[in-house]
Amino acid sequence: MRVLIAGGTEFISLHLVRALQRDGHRVAVVNRGRQSGRLPAGVETFVADRTDHAALAKALAGQRFDGLVDATYAPTTGEDVAALLDAPAAVEHAVFVSTARVYDHARPIPFDEDTPRNLYWGDYAKNKIAGEDVLLERHRAHGLPVTIVRPTHVYGPLNTRNNETFFFDRLARGRPVLVPGAGGWLRQFGHVEDLADAMAAMLGNRAAFGRAYNVTGEESVSQVGFVEVIADVMKRPLTLVHAPTPSGGTPAPFGQNLTYDCHAVHTTARVRTELGLRPRYTLAAGLAGTLEWYLREGLDKRAIDFGAEDALLRSLGAR
Repeated sequence: MRVLIAGGTEFISLHLVRALQRDGHRVAVVNRGRQSGRLPAGVETFVADRTDHAALAKALAGQRFDGLVDATYAPTTGEDVAALLDAPAAVEHAVFVSTARVYDHARPIPFDEDTPRNLYWGDYAKNKIAGEDVLLERHRAHGLPVTIVRPTHVYGPLNTRNNETFFFDRLARGRPVLVPGAGGWLRQFGHVEDLADAMAAMLGNRAAFGRAYNVTGEESVSQVGFVEVIADVMKRPLTLVHAPTPSGGTPAPFGQNLTYDCHAVHTTARVRTELGLRPRYTLAAGLAGTLEWYLREGLDKRAIDFGAEDALLRSLGAR
C-alpha cells in the first residue's frame, strides 16, 4: 500500500512511519518540513502547512493513496480535516487519530465506543469531534472507507507529553513526588508502538470501515499507582507527598496532563473482537522500555528547575 501520513516526524506519527515501513508499505508524509531529518530513509515527503488549505491542495494535487492517516493536531478543525481528505486525487481508506477525550467523562466508567460524546474537555474535544464527524459523514454520504481511532494517555519513547518522563526526572534525582490530593483518580495508558501497530493493521481492513475503536492498554491504575509502577521499574525508593489543592487554586505538578478530577477508563473489547488486535506491552514492560530510551538519550542528566516545586514542598513541611 501507498500510505500518506499527516505529520510523520513526531511521537505517534513517527512510530507509525516505522511500523508501516516494517510491514513493507510505501510511506509518504505531509508536514511543514521542519524536522525532515527525523524521517527514515525511503519516506516520500510533501511540504505544506495543513492549515493552509490552498498550499495543501497544491502539494498533494494529483496524488493517489491507498491509505491516509491524519495524525496531527495543530489544533486542527473539522475544516482542516476535510481539506486533507480533499487534497489528493484519491484516498482509498482514511484513518483519523481522535482521542478518548471525546467521551462524556461525567458518565460512569468504563467508556466504550458508544459512550456519548460531548465537550467535557472543551475545545480539544470540540475539534476532535468535528474531525470525526467529517470522516463519518463522508462514509455515510459517499461510501469513503474511514476508521476512527481513540487512544488515551499514549506513552513510550519520543513522547512529547511530559508524563512518564516527569516521574523519571524526579526519581532519577532522588526527589519526592508531589501528588495532587489523594491521587486516587484512575488512569489508563497505551504504548505508542501498540497504537502504531494497530493503525497499520487497520489500513485496508474492510472490517474496520465505518468503525471507531478505543486503542489503549488493558490496565487501569490510580495516579499514585502509576508512580509506584514507575518506581518499581526504576528500582528507586519512592517518597510521596500529598498536596491538597486550594479552592480555586492550581493542583500540585503531576505530569503534563494527569491531574484532572475524574476517572478515565476505557474498554477495548471492540478492537479485540472485531479486528483481533491486542497490545503487546503491559504497563510495566512498556515503561521499562521507555526508561531505556530516557537513559540512552541522557535525559536523566538534563537541567530542570525545581524551584517552585521545592517551595511547595517546604510549605508542606516536606523539605
